[in-house]
Amino acid sequence: MTTLWLVVLLLLLATLLCLIPPLVRRPPTRPSITADANVRAFYLAQREQLQRDLNNGSLSPAARVRAEEELQRDLLQDLALRQSQALPAGGQRAGIAAACLLSVLVPVAAVLLYGKLGNPRAAADVTMTRAAEPHAEDSGDDMALAINALAQRLRATPDDADGWYTLARSYETLGRYTDAVAAYQQVLRLVPGQPAVLADLADALLSANQGVPDANAIAAVAQALAAQPDQPKALALAGMMALRRGDAAEALAHWERLQALLPPDSEAARQIQSNIAQARGMAAGGATAGATASSPPTPAGQSTAATTTPRLSGHARIAESLRGKVQPGDTVFILARPVEGSRMPLAILRMRVSDLPRAFVLDDSNAMSPDATLSRASKVRVEIRVSRSGTAAAQSGDLSGVLPDVAVPADGLELVADTVTP
Repeated sequence: MTTLWLVVLLLLLATLLCLIPPLVRRPPTRPSITADANVRAFYLAQREQLQRDLNNGSLSPAARVRAEEELQRDLLQDLALRQSQALPAGGQRAGIAAACLLSVLVPVAAVLLYGKLGNPRAAADVTMTRAAEPHAEDSGDDMALAINALAQRLRATPDDADGWYTLARSYETLGRYTDAVAAYQQVLRLVPGQPAVLADLADALLSANQGVPDANAIAAVAQALAAQPDQPKALALAGMMALRRGDAAEALAHWERLQALLPPDSEAARQIQSNIAQARGMAAGGATAGATASSPPTPAGQSTAATTTPRLSGHARIAESLRGKVQPGDTVFILARPVEGSRMPLAILRMRVSDLPRAFVLDDSNAMSPDATLSRASKVRVEIRVSRSGTAAAQSGDLSGVLPDVAVPADGLELVADTVTP
């Protein structure tokens, strides 16, 4: 019994130590300066993003003004909420009184309860219960907290189109592209057919799908251009998708139209000019370029132009021990990503499990975007992914393999799908 009472005493002391200090601790008289600075930094980052969108033509001046007004309102609301969290001056006196009362009541209540129930195991049960309680993680990421707060507010007031748009752009900043897609869809639910939002949705869909255009992204771009033929981002994406299909003429049509809309001395105009030059070079290749883009390239099928540019070549296969986990019709992606920066593939091949083992070649003809190519990279991460769903995004049960730090160019690579994605 002595041991039991010692345990009970320790638990009572631990309970009082948990309850009393928060009550007697002097409350802050004003919100944390650091927290306020982080909130302001978040909103400044959003304003800078709006300015970039305005500069590259994907956001109209009127839309930018509306979005900035919404950001200012949210900033004032967040700062006001933090100010309201300061406790009144009399709160400390009330806390001290409550602490004194608890210091008496908790031990008395514990003794009376034990005398009534007579269960020596209750202390152990309490200990086990307390140990099993989950503890919320303090991420310390004020930006993520602010975005989550905005998401919660929108769940309560789901008809705020500007709020959903701000949330979608914020998710893109964090790389949460699937969440961004859902937020853009909410914007379109409230304001259907908006060309700029459709283009943003297509961009998020491409990012969520590792840069591979799917039916939804293609449809969003087509709908945006049908509503506004001069929508800048939609024209840029349409050109990229066309070049990905090997249709250099269509890519040129979109990009030349976009070039006429941009300020001649802008960075966006210079980038589009570079894209146009590449599309013209691809068009000059004629049927050879089209054949390369329409089927998975092999070493024997590369054009003369492709062999003179930086490339990666090697042999791809599935580990024999994992052959039983895949079907012949499962999709295989072989791709190269930059070692640092964006995760958008610089080159990608698509085939079937039934095609493996086989030789492969990655070069600029396999680029997802004209401004993101192997010839602009010095080191890349080469991956193989076997996907049951047919998408390049990693999913549980997929097979994968990685060569993490490959210099460009490189030959004789041995790429093996030898890992199961958890």
